[in-house]
Amino acid sequence: MGRKKKVFIVDDDIIIHETITAYLLSDEFELIHAFNGQDIVEQVEKEQPDLLILDIMMPVGDGRDICRDIKKNPKTNKCKILLLSARNEEHDRITGLDLGADEYITKPFNPELLANNIKSMCGYVN
Repeated sequence: MGRKKKVFIVDDDIIIHETITAYLLSDEFELIHAFNGQDIVEQVEKEQPDLLILDIMMPVGDGRDICRDIKKNPKTNKCKILLLSARNEEHDRITGLDLGADEYITKPFNPELLANNIKSMCGYVN
């Protein structure tokens, strides 16, 4: 196997971090954790993750703004973004995808399906 895929998880809910960590194999993924959106664009530029899992509603930083800023930045725009949100209206999903997100998944979610989606977005065949 080649290098581990780097996944950056940005969510203010510790349970989300623990759930994703439990469902992803540590020999396939390097996980980076942040619990708010402060300085995330700069961190993505530094870490160059394969995938950013990004909550929309956090106490610090709006996931929609972060998504847009990452996709507009030539140093980070190749990073795939999966928006993870409690906002489950169709217009929320459309807005997220219009901002450049590659996927939009609503909470609550099935952890096994989320893990499969993450693996697929990182290029692993399920």
